[in-house]
Amino acid sequence: MAYIVTKKPWLGAFFVFIFGPLGFLYYSWKKALIAFLLFFLPNLLLYGLNSTIAEVIRWVVQLLMAIFVYLDIKDKLNIIEDIFPKVLSVVIIPIIFLNFFGELVGGIWLLFLGQWKLAFGAFIFSLFIPYVYLIVTLLQIPFGLLLVYAQNKNKKYLCLTAGFISILIGHMAILLYVFFVLDKALLFSELKNINIIALLLFGYGIATGPFSYMASTEGPDATGSFLAVFVSQISYIIFSITYLLNYAPIAIPIILLIVFGIEVFQLSILSQTWSYEKEEQPETTTYLP
Repeated sequence: MAYIVTKKPWLGAFFVFIFGPLGFLYYSWKKALIAFLLFFLPNLLLYGLNSTIAEVIRWVVQLLMAIFVYLDIKDKLNIIEDIFPKVLSVVIIPIIFLNFFGELVGGIWLLFLGQWKLAFGAFIFSLFIPYVYLIVTLLQIPFGLLLVYAQNKNKKYLCLTAGFISILIGHMAILLYVFFVLDKALLFSELKNINIIALLLFGYGIATGPFSYMASTEGPDATGSFLAVFVSQISYIIFSITYLLNYAPIAIPIILLIVFGIEVFQLSILSQTWSYEKEEQPETTTYLP
């Protein structure tokens, strides 16, 4: 007589809270591998910071992973998908304000400071970013093809891996550009003694505008593109706030964790869509001669 071994949600959550990604081995080595890949870089940065704040962030991350495991074992992950849009709706309020007034206020401020050449040059530079970003889309093509192959062959984990890498390439390119704009803002503030608030406000539009424009051309159903815009917006805001509060070193780990969280959310949508398409495929009946 065979016995079915059921995994206890509270025990899985405990292992993950104590041991991090390795705790996933309690019920799935594949999920342990994915969790390790997702959180290796941010955890490495958190350990490297060697501060009390970094340690608090690390334990908060492991708590969130423990909650994820508890819901995963109980097969109630749809709760996360219900919560995420609500959290997003709260965060979106300051983003909407900055979208309307950030670049405008910062640009007028720079004009009053006599920095019209800087403002005009930065604006013209940002117009070319959508064309430069085409290089990133070319890098994503092989993984897009692998994703289609995995879907056709019903290889779920290969599908999720290809999707994760494709999304990661796009998000990392966005973060590099955002950090480039922030670096230039800080540099001009130091070299030309320009008010940093004016530069950060104007830089918000320069850093996020190109991605907002690209997303607007794809229509309202382009969830991935709008989440990419959100990555540029939230990363710029977090770094600016932490810099002004003299906590800039913790910005990158926090941003990476948010980005990886967004990728997990996107992959969950991809996984559900893939499963739904499989269920919708009509069954074929083979008639033997």
